[in-house]
Amino acid sequence: MDAILELQNVSKSFSSVQVLKNINCSLRKGAILGLVGENGAGKSTLMNILGGVYMKTSGEFYLYGKPYEPQNPDDATKAGIAFIHQELNLFTNLSVAENIFMGRNAGKFGIVSMSKINLSAKNLLDKLGMDVNPKTLIRDLPMGMRQMVEIAKAIAKDAKIIFFDEPTTSLSTKEKEILFSLIKNFAKQGVSMIYISHALDDVMNLCDEVLVLRDGQAVGEQKPIGEITKEELITMMVGREMNQLFPYVEKSIGGEVFRVERLTQGERLKGISFSLREGEIVGMFGLMGAGRSELAHALYGIDGYDSGSIYVRGEPMKKLSPQKWIASGMAYITENRRDDGLLMPKSVRENLILVSLDKLKSKLGALNVFLANELCKKSFVDLNIKSYDFSTQVVGSLSGGNQQKVVVGKWLMAAPKVFILDEPTRGIDVGAKYEIYNQINNLVLNGTSILFISSEIEELMGVCDRVLVMSKGEIVGEMARNEFSQEKFLQYAIGGNPNE
Repeated sequence: MDAILELQNVSKSFSSVQVLKNINCSLRKGAILGLVGENGAGKSTLMNILGGVYMKTSGEFYLYGKPYEPQNPDDATKAGIAFIHQELNLFTNLSVAENIFMGRNAGKFGIVSMSKINLSAKNLLDKLGMDVNPKTLIRDLPMGMRQMVEIAKAIAKDAKIIFFDEPTTSLSTKEKEILFSLIKNFAKQGVSMIYISHALDDVMNLCDEVLVLRDGQAVGEQKPIGEITKEELITMMVGREMNQLFPYVEKSIGGEVFRVERLTQGERLKGISFSLREGEIVGMFGLMGAGRSELAHALYGIDGYDSGSIYVRGEPMKKLSPQKWIASGMAYITENRRDDGLLMPKSVRENLILVSLDKLKSKLGALNVFLANELCKKSFVDLNIKSYDFSTQVVGSLSGGNQQKVVVGKWLMAAPKVFILDEPTRGIDVGAKYEIYNQINNLVLNGTSILFISSEIEELMGVCDRVLVMSKGEIVGEMARNEFSQEKFLQYAIGGNPNE
């Protein structure tokens, strides 16, 4: 079948750094093309060029057989192309309906009819299976629901070509199933899609064809999904075989370091009690809205709690705050790196050293630049962070996965004794995940205690020593490593008891 979108020898350079080199691919009508590769491989850059955010350095685009040269994002929209970005582009102070129809809600004489856009938004939200009032402000929604609003924005444009960049990173299992059903229906209606994801199982199940990028170049040619295996994709992505995705290490687990007793916060948290031992990785699983992130916020002093107690090595902790925890040796990676984890306009180095500034001061109080640079270089090697110059490149210009590595590196530099990680590998590739798992293992071998919050059951089973399961603000189950099974995780999460 004829392609409706073709890329011929597309290249892109930023100054002297070439990030894409001679990319060739095509997209057929009603087809779903998977685009995979490690963080920094060039996937999002390619999408941004097609969207008019960047201009290509060389090569050709053809849309419906005619040259396509977008000068800005509006050109892409007019051409019938919509984008769902990995990093959410929402106005948190505006409503769901206002975000969905932003720039397209003016009626007669330029007057906005809020009743009309609220009704249109309600119809679209119902179609997506979203039980949310279109008048709700974005800031009042959890991350998963915000992701669905971002998807609704693109769908509302009635596009003929849709690009999905890691669309499921914040979605629950149910929300992901709804999205995949919609994607398949769009394909049947003739909508063409490019699906960028590190969730290779999803790519294998959803896409018709796949193209692998590594270091800005295509690895081999675009292939039908039935002619390649998941293992082959991984090898093509990382340039080496990866026989063990979860590098679990045996270690000696010591005594109790951190304990929570009967922590309560309105209806969000209901009598939470658990403990962490020295050198132990304790997982935390639950469906969307179970209260995992709310618990992390309460533990770290970001939000208050109504009652309960927190102890570190048997000593009660009072008047909690992030500053107090940092000074006490506790680290916390939030699930929202863009808003809570990074200073986006600042350099990679400034972000990496942010938590360790006190340790990096000279005797006169100035920054010890030499020491800071040495620690940054170590982080770059340990985590394989891809940046052309960590002292000048702003962290906001890195790929999403490399931004996440900077967040991890920032806290690793502080050598924490207790570490709360909320979705630390969300939106990053298998190679980057492996690097982060290795760093976590290094921490626990040196006695760090870790609370590992994740929505990926396979990840928790591969990394953790035991796992707690939350449902509706309560811990409803606990499993040791020899008791792990996906069925038990899910049964606990929906409020059942797999042992009955």
